[in-house]
Amino acid sequence: MTPRRSSKPSVTALAFAAACALATPLALAASVSATFSPTSADLPNPDRGFYSWAGSDLITDFDIGSVKAGYARGQRLVHAPVSLAAYRQTDIPASVLTTLGSRLEAIRAEGMKAELLVAYDFTAGGNDATASQIARHLAQLKPVLAAHAEVIPYMRAGFIGAWGEWHSSKSGNSCGYHSGDTSCDTADANRLIVRDALLANVPATTQIAFRYPGDLKLWYPDVNAPKQVASHNDCFLAGPTDSGTYPSPDLRTYIQELTRKASFGGETCENADTPVRSSCADILKEGPQYHLAWLNADYAPSVLNTWKSEGCYSTVSAQMGYRIQLDRLNHPGKIKQGGNLTVHVDLRNVGWARMFVDRALEVRLTHRSSGEVLTGRGGKLSKLAAQATGSSRFDVSVPIPADAPAGTYDVSLAAPDAFAKNGGDVRFAVRFANADRAADGQQWHAADASFSTGTAVKVVKPAAR
Repeated sequence: MTPRRSSKPSVTALAFAAACALATPLALAASVSATFSPTSADLPNPDRGFYSWAGSDLITDFDIGSVKAGYARGQRLVHAPVSLAAYRQTDIPASVLTTLGSRLEAIRAEGMKAELLVAYDFTAGGNDATASQIARHLAQLKPVLAAHAEVIPYMRAGFIGAWGEWHSSKSGNSCGYHSGDTSCDTADANRLIVRDALLANVPATTQIAFRYPGDLKLWYPDVNAPKQVASHNDCFLAGPTDSGTYPSPDLRTYIQELTRKASFGGETCENADTPVRSSCADILKEGPQYHLAWLNADYAPSVLNTWKSEGCYSTVSAQMGYRIQLDRLNHPGKIKQGGNLTVHVDLRNVGWARMFVDRALEVRLTHRSSGEVLTGRGGKLSKLAAQATGSSRFDVSVPIPADAPAGTYDVSLAAPDAFAKNGGDVRFAVRFANADRAADGQQWHAADASFSTGTAVKVVKPAAR
């Protein structure tokens, strides 16, 4: 492994080292350990939580003010609809593809990520395109989506029918409800074309959320779907079937199982099937059951306001998606130059859902005098099961260069974004669900998105032969 090293410490690193030097460190010994306290605070973290809007159409009605306001409220996702209504029978113009890329970059520049929805008709009309045309458009979109994969953790399957919700298609992509005389065999064949085009052209790191559990069970009856196949429900908690989402109870069980590893999100519903399950008891039961990761912060007001009045809104906000909690840490108290320091970290994911991108845990060693930082990364936080009741062990190795300055290094932990474009941006780093304990030297540092553990290691010269 090539050592990760900063030979010119930043102002942040120097300030961090000075602060740690003033704290009372644990005595250097053969083995050093620490335990950490959890927090119930609602922490803004990337790739999860309530989302706001980036305008009614990312191409023609982009609202950067809404994106900024969402970030200021502690949200880290925006809903990004894209209308292709003008291109049902033609290619997407290059100018539109360029604009889409610039809009996604503008969202990233504000510290936000997008939940993307591309459709041809954002009304009940369902005037979409043929399956072959949709596949052509997805092939056109592929380079743009790939170039901005770090901005798109979620994408609704979209494209088909009214609001891109895979019903009411006027081009043969759905049957039954408002779909004319299209046979279900024809619709199923066309839906497979669109599914395959999505899987072929959407980045592998983006979760593709399909609207109807019946489609997913037809395609993957044993719940063994590709990693990026996910689910969204735009009538969550509405009546016995969530307004037709679950026509049979076995489909609820199917989605609950699928979302142990895949994402689930959407929005709640008004003027739909009753009774609406809008109480705190309902969401605190079904949020974890379906592994809820992302949800509309603006709709439905009656449901969201009930959560606020009953006092669970902040809990829902805090528990959606992943929530990484540090439990314990252990490492040697001394290491020779040229060696490898192994840091054992016990942690868990207490959130309702998994993390869906392979973000690593980072250990940082900061020299108390010079501020020089040595780092090592290990493990995949995405491997942590949601709603964990026990710890998992991560062993992270930090290479110590032979010319590393001798002396005492304070140990901190971090989880930067998995994407190189975002890796140095603290806005995309994970904030651990742990409380500060100043007396023990344990503190979150927003300036470099790290958590000081209160432990230290001494780097010494090898004994002369």
